[in-house]
Amino acid sequence: MKINGNQVVTRHERPTVLGPTALLLYFINDGQYTDPYEISGVSIFKASNNQFPSSVITSDGEVDLAVSSQVLMQFSTSSSLTSDQAAFDPSNYRPTTHGSEASGIYKLDVGKYACVLNQPSVTPSGQFNLSGQMDIKNNVTSTGDYIDVWTVKRVAGSNLDAIINEFTLTEDRFFGVTEPLLFRVATRLENNNIVLGSKVDLKFTNEFTLENANIDRSIVNLFKQSLVTDPMLEIIKKNQDRNLPARVEVSGYTATSGSVDTTSEDTVVFTFDTEALKTHPRLLDGTLGSMTGTYVVRLKFNALNQTIVSNDMAFIVR
Repeated sequence: MKINGNQVVTRHERPTVLGPTALLLYFINDGQYTDPYEISGVSIFKASNNQFPSSVITSDGEVDLAVSSQVLMQFSTSSSLTSDQAAFDPSNYRPTTHGSEASGIYKLDVGKYACVLNQPSVTPSGQFNLSGQMDIKNNVTSTGDYIDVWTVKRVAGSNLDAIINEFTLTEDRFFGVTEPLLFRVATRLENNNIVLGSKVDLKFTNEFTLENANIDRSIVNLFKQSLVTDPMLEIIKKNQDRNLPARVEVSGYTATSGSVDTTSEDTVVFTFDTEALKTHPRLLDGTLGSMTGTYVVRLKFNALNQTIVSNDMAFIVR
């Protein structure tokens, strides 16, 4: 995925020490993505040092000042209130020009937040502002298991909560083979029918098959992990009416390139809001025709030295 145009790797895509690793967190309340009232900070610990939440969290829900020396990196914003759009704006993530300031937390969508773990040379430190105020030097420099502790307030006036997640940093996926890797990929759209007015995730599964007979199975497994890079998609409305264009672009590759997520299984996810069709320029100029009907989508991504474009995959908006 990309944050402010910068390529990052998520925690489920076998991130390496070299980074940048986006630590994503989705907040859900009563079945809906929702923004917490405050995000006070995100603290990184070595998992081996902290076996239980009580080992790092006080009874008030804060990271204990006594373990601040174990915090390997800290992320925070100028304001903890998520309603402060400027503080959580993804445009604040500028590692190439403002790396020393890239220790923030970024709101990517409603209920979807991320902080980006980089090398110490890119992001040398972060501001710890929970039980005390201090600079935390970035000491995430080795492979292994880590925990990220998000300190949040769910609603105004509530107590602080700590949400603890895990991630693993691995060695670079570096290996050598004696012949070019030959592979094929089968892409499938899991959605077939969508009701007009819905906002749904279009899910694309990608099954890779390595065709080299002489490649060791361990290399095959390593090769298959997080192979999809730079995914984007194109959505086209198909019209049967002779008075309308046969194919009308609804969303192009450029428009979707920064809005696509990839899971650890190389499944690509794109949120399609059919409500947006009501104000689409092609509907307003009459070329889209009816909002309901048949749409086709093509997925495009890079894998090794190849650019893969899928066949048309159809779904129906009813």
